[in-house]
Amino acid sequence: MTEAQSYCREKYTDLATIDNMEDVNLLNSMVDLSRMIYPTYSYLAWIGLYDDVNSWRWSLSDRSFYTQEEAEFRNWASGEPNNKDNRQYCALIKDGQWADKSCDVLSTAVCMDVRGSNVTFVFISKTMTWTEAQSYCRANHTDLASVRNMEENQKIMELLPSRQDIWIGLFRDSWKWSDGSNSSFRYWITGEPNGPKENCAVADFSSSGKWVDVICDHRTAFICYSGKS
Repeated sequence: MTEAQSYCREKYTDLATIDNMEDVNLLNSMVDLSRMIYPTYSYLAWIGLYDDVNSWRWSLSDRSFYTQEEAEFRNWASGEPNNKDNRQYCALIKDGQWADKSCDVLSTAVCMDVRGSNVTFVFISKTMTWTEAQSYCRANHTDLASVRNMEENQKIMELLPSRQDIWIGLFRDSWKWSDGSNSSFRYWITGEPNGPKENCAVADFSSSGKWVDVICDHRTAFICYSGKS
């Protein structure tokens, strides 16, 4: 994908960003499989979507709450985050340190109440998925907890009635567009993305242009775009 990205940026604008089904239908009408002559993956083409495995951010949307240093504070356990099975997009505290887990795991959580510069943490004993915990905290408090330093990490640990894992508000803001677009449109084949170390996306024109995650060093066709409409 890197070679394709460099070519598109040199000759055009960037690898293709796909914003909606109109774009998908346009590409399907333009594709000519007889010209996609690679011996394998001859029906696939790179688009500009990639998985930024190091892009973690806090659920709390009020970014003015943080200084840059606080926003970047991390307390990962050794070997974490490891994105096991390419499915671990959410963070929890485990034995005082952090680990990435599948967001569908059921766990207790810690919410936060923010009143100006005053922050209070609240332990929630109900077990929920990360998304359920986020919704609960936003409905009943301010948000899932942001942990800005070791002092706050310790305050959270002191709330726990027993040794257990708890969700915090950190999640991996993963699939992004090469050109920096904030488009949230996705058109994955059912079951995708699914592969460990498959951090780049292709359009599969044997499946109506739906997307598949693949290893980034495959050699295949690619789609550039020029300018913005």
